[in-house]
Amino acid sequence: MIRYALLIHAASAIVLIHAILIHMYMAFWVKGSIKGMIEGKVSRRWAKKHHPRWYRKVEAEEQKDEQ
Repeated sequence: MIRYALLIHAASAIVLIHAILIHMYMAFWVKGSIKGMIEGKVSRRWAKKHHPRWYRKVEAEEQKDEQ
């Protein structure tokens, strides 16, 4: 039983470490991501490029509020 627990623990640790490293790599690779995480805001250009559906939704809401 303990052997299985250690195996699951080790496998989970490997997966988690890889996930963290991949997230760090992607955060630095995609320009503007770090700024967005720190400040909580991204440029319109970044949003349109990386999350077009969200960008269209926000644009529609802003136009609706202006009217």
